[in-house]
Amino acid sequence: MNQQISQEYFIHKFASISLSETDDDNPKQSSPVLDPRLIDYIWQLPAHIKQKLEFFKPNSNFQLSKQNDESVYFGTLILELKHGNGIQVWPQSGNLLIGTWQHDLLEGFCTMHYKNGDIFEAQFQNGCTNGFGIFKSDKKIVKGIWINNQLEGEGQEIKADGTIFYGQFYNGKKQGKGIQMFPDGCKYEGSFENNKFSGDGIFYWSDGSYYRGSFQKGLIMGIGSYINNNGLELIGLFSEVKKTQAKEIGLNKNLQSIMYINQYNQSLLIEKIHLL
Repeated sequence: MNQQISQEYFIHKFASISLSETDDDNPKQSSPVLDPRLIDYIWQLPAHIKQKLEFFKPNSNFQLSKQNDESVYFGTLILELKHGNGIQVWPQSGNLLIGTWQHDLLEGFCTMHYKNGDIFEAQFQNGCTNGFGIFKSDKKIVKGIWINNQLEGEGQEIKADGTIFYGQFYNGKKQGKGIQMFPDGCKYEGSFENNKFSGDGIFYWSDGSYYRGSFQKGLIMGIGSYINNNGLELIGLFSEVKKTQAKEIGLNKNLQSIMYINQYNQSLLIEKIHLL
């Protein structure tokens, strides 16, 4: 369907729906069936919103209601409140919401389509996300339980680069116990805080070696033990060098560099292949 056909299609499709409007000067009120504001509005809708609305079938009870945030609601109204099935669009931002309402609040399973292509599908209660939800973008997919608009408890995150996280969330961030697997074969199991490795954990490299011990802000940091793929164990203090600092001190920034100090204050640089 080309853009010209799409515009004519939607003008015809919504021509029989009345428009009520709310602004600072006038209360909501019905308008003539072929109100020119309706025609102008349909013509101005972004193409991607027209495509999402292609299979939307309004019934005779549906109305168009302009909201105070400059969005427009297509659906059923009871006492001038959104109630029942409908669609809400934000022409300026290009976002589209498909769902159900009760007394002006979202209720049940709803889907938000964002202008950039992101999609959020979730259960709503009293206008807030409460229940299972899925967020999809070209960078990642996040699945889990939302409580009062925040991802909480068990969930998973699958990134486009192949990084996968299974574990706990708090206030929308990785926090608590979790497992994170990397596309290069490395894996972390342990505690997270503010989306980063923090506390006790184990990091496995793809060559069979691993580190067990303390982590801070996503880095190996503190007392622990390193076991290489031949079974040799090093116990002591470990300190991972940040990628941004590696070049400054003459280290290969493409390698994961870890400084090891034993009980006799002897040091050793451990360099591992790990794509970050």
